[in-house]
Parts: sequence; structure tokens; C-alpha cells
Amino acid sequence: MSTDQSITLKKKIPFDILDSIRGIASLYVAIAHCRGSLWMGGNEFLKVFPRSEWNMWDYMMFGSSMLTRLAVEFVIVFFVLSGFSIAHSLAGNKSALQFYKRRFIRIYPSYLVALLWAGLVFIITRYWHPEWYDGSLNGFSFLPFTMEMNHYTDSRVVAGNLLYMPSRGFITPFWSLTYEVIFYLLAPFLLRKVNWYAIISLLLFAVNFIIPGKVQALGIPPYIYDFLFTFNIYFVIGVLIYNHYERVFQWFSFLSKNQVLLLVAVSLAAMYAINIYFQVETPYSFIASAGLGVLLIVFFLKYQLRIPWLMTIGKYSYTLYITHFASIFLYLGIYWLVDTPEKKYIVNYFVWMPAVLFVLLIAWIQYLLVEKKTKSILNMLRKNGKEKVIAARADLSQTGKIS
Repeated sequence: MSTDQSITLKKKIPFDILDSIRGIASLYVAIAHCRGSLWMGGNEFLKVFPRSEWNMWDYMMFGSSMLTRLAVEFVIVFFVLSGFSIAHSLAGNKSALQFYKRRFIRIYPSYLVALLWAGLVFIITRYWHPEWYDGSLNGFSFLPFTMEMNHYTDSRVVAGNLLYMPSRGFITPFWSLTYEVIFYLLAPFLLRKVNWYAIISLLLFAVNFIIPGKVQALGIPPYIYDFLFTFNIYFVIGVLIYNHYERVFQWFSFLSKNQVLLLVAVSLAAMYAINIYFQVETPYSFIASAGLGVLLIVFFLKYQLRIPWLMTIGKYSYTLYITHFASIFLYLGIYWLVDTPEKKYIVNYFVWMPAVLFVLLIAWIQYLLVEKKTKSILNMLRKNGKEKVIAARADLSQTGKIS
């Protein structure tokens, strides 16, 4: 296939379909955090309810809770999608300045509103439940997050949050945005030499994978270390899938829809198996997550699969990701107003489930107020840019510089 044919094929990629994958990833993360923050679960459940006393419902409840333990792994799926999407964005316009302008408009206004939202939830819940923040409570699983919010207005914390070096508390999930932004800053230059970028990134990942202790002993600043040696490789995978789009699809051309779907299921099962075995996310589960990301891209694009309700969530997946954690604590605050738990943990399995709908609703409202407007501005800029290119070509054609 010629270069021109390859570029034409990539231009025809129906990128709206990828919203379904964003919907899957963001919804999973929201569900995982709702369950993890609102229901006791895990080892604490075993302490309060010994397994010898379990009935069938306890087994079902505990087993289903295990299905929500892959929040970080699904962030890796986001990284793969980002690499794929940014490669496409820079393929059409390699200007670093224009790329930064588009990215800033796309992500920063919503980011600022999410920071303000976290601060507002802090103010509201501190008024309702000062015991969350004054150290008078013990044993509640959510206390580390609430106590960290006491420093939210410190000048150093505010500066770090504004510069994508987020604190924890109600913006704990923002950790991944740091690496997204580092990738955005470097992408216009790294993607000019994709092969070199991929080779060096693979070498850095492999060295850290084999001898992590020696790499950590170098004393590399944490953000730089984590990006270069841990997370960058997953952006690279997305970039390579885009750059070799037609070849990747040829690899899967002999597989039926059910066979590709089976591979998706196997990769998901591998993620669970690895995570449960190590009891925490590891590079092994991240690799399986990257495989899932690739398979989802292939599966949805190969079969032009559009799932309307997932695509709708995917459209505001960014807002959902950066607002849901604070919204969970607002939901928890409302719950405590209605029924303050007598035990150290919320043991009612159904309490956390309505929180998913609650955070989706809050995110949708904020999407309409902010993110949707920034998307409209970007669409207008793209339209104006295309019109200028067409006009310039027309002028050149009239002067005989283009045949």
C-alpha cells in the first residue's frame, strides 16, 4: 500500500466509534471508585464477616466486588487511546504551536472547573461533617482522602494542581493527567521520528522491567521516572497502532468477530488473574491492559461497532474522569445526612450503586457547561483552518504554482 493510500485510509477512520471505548474505560473507573470508596469490601469485609459465616449472597456480593478492582489498568487503556488519537491529530497538522493551542482549549478549562468542583465538595462536606476532617474519626476507609483535603488551599498545593502536578484527596484520579500532559508536550517532536521514539521507549521500559532497583537508585525525579520507564510505552503502543493501521488490521483480517471478541475476553481475564494474584496493579497487568486497548480499537473499528449509550458516555468521558471522585464524596456526604452509619464501614452493598448514576449526572451537567463548549470552539478552529488551506491552494492554483 502506498503512502498516499495509507494516509487516505487513516483519514477515513471513524474516530467517533472510539467514544465507545472511552465510555467503557471511564465508566469502569467510575464504578470501581464508587464501590471502593463507598462499600467496605476487601479484607475489612472478611474481618467483620468471617468466611465461615457466609451464605450464598455473601459469596455473590464479595465475588462481584472483585470485578471492580482494575481501575488503574483501565487508565492504561486510556493511554493507548491517547497515543492513537494524538498520532492522528499530529498527522494532519504537525505545527507544535497549533497542537498545544488545541490541547489547551480541549483540556484545561474543564480541568480548572474540576479543581473548583473538588474544592466546593470539600467546603460542603466539611460543613456537613466536620468529623471527616478534624481527626476525631478512626477506621473509615475514606478518611485518607478527606484528611488530605485539609491542605487543598495551601499555596504550594494550589500551584501544583494548576500545573498538572496534582495532590491527592478528591482529585486523586488526576495522577494520570500528569503523564498525559507530558506526552502532549513531547508528542509534536517525538512523533517526527516514530521508529526511534518506539525503540528508545521499549529499551527504557525493558531495562526498568528487568532491573527496576538499579534504575530507581539513579534518583530520577518521580514524574520523569514514571513517565519514561513505566507509562510512556503505552502511549507508544497507541502511536504504533495508528502508524501501522492497515498492517494491524491485516493481522486480524483472518479472524471472525467472535474470535476477536474471544481475544478481548482472554485479555480481560488475564488482567483480573494477574491483579488478583499480585493483589495490586503491576507491569504485568498493565501489559495485559495495553493488549485489551489494542484489541478494543481493532474490534470496534473493524466491525464499525457503535453502541449509542456508551458513545454518549465516551463523549464526556474526560469530564466524568476528572469530576467523579469528588462527586462520590458529595454522595457520601448526602448519605451520611440521611443515615449516619453506626459501624466503621458502610456494609450495605446497595448503597454504592446509585452513586454511579449520581456521578454520571454531575459529569453530564459539567460537560454541558464546559467541555461541550470547548469542543465547539475547537470544531470552529478546525473548520476555519481547513477553509484557509483550501483558499491558499486555490490562490496557488490560480498563479500556476499548483497544476
